[in-house]
Amino acid sequence: MDDDRSELVDSDQKLLANILHAFEIYSALPQVQRIVEGLSTSSLTTHVKVTNALNTIILGYISMNSFVNSIPDFRILTVKEQCSFVERNLNGVAGLYIALIFREAGAISNCDCMKSFILIYGLEVMRQVVHISKQLDTDSTIVKLMLMALAFSSNCSLVDVQQNIHNDSLLYGTHRILGSQNVYVELLWKYMVYHYGYNVSVLRFARLIKLSLDLIKYSANTYMTNSIHHHLVDDFIQRSKQLLIINQNEQVPLWGKI
Repeated sequence: MDDDRSELVDSDQKLLANILHAFEIYSALPQVQRIVEGLSTSSLTTHVKVTNALNTIILGYISMNSFVNSIPDFRILTVKEQCSFVERNLNGVAGLYIALIFREAGAISNCDCMKSFILIYGLEVMRQVVHISKQLDTDSTIVKLMLMALAFSSNCSLVDVQQNIHNDSLLYGTHRILGSQNVYVELLWKYMVYHYGYNVSVLRFARLIKLSLDLIKYSANTYMTNSIHHHLVDDFIQRSKQLLIINQNEQVPLWGKI
């Protein structure tokens, strides 16, 4: 029945609050909004527009990476597993994150802003970004929970970047990854049913899955065909892995809480 709504128990509410808190702490939205407003200035040179557009993408990667790093399920992994996570998932997950931020910051409705990104990514890629952003669920909490679920995939990049992938330690702990992922998928489903009922949730969930798969495909294609983006992603992933190794003994506030 459409009005069959599951309850969100106290543990669900607490986990949801932690996720939303961490997302807010590390959100790139304020900085992206300022960049979007700045890109509307007609006097900017092409170089400045391109630089600002690339900075927006980098902010998205930094924000999503920091968000994932604060999650307890990520912190309990070995450093090798954490590095593998970054290498395998960050590019695919960041695509969904950036699509959400673009929508929330008003970037997709700003013609001058879109023209700046077209200089880097081309018209067709930006059309895909606009389409995905507009099709994302209107409830941003649903998208944020989906980001959590995707972040704990064994691989959502569609691109093998490791030469010795068969020696990846992450492959031997897949059951732990799936255990974490299942927690967030279950919370996502409970949240949707609680707020929207079973029938509506089925449709919204199916649409979200399709959009996420499309974004993963688009992210992989862009990585493989756009040299600027390729180098940007490779450089960011490499630096992120190095920081994980250097800071492995440092205390990181879980869920962004001090």
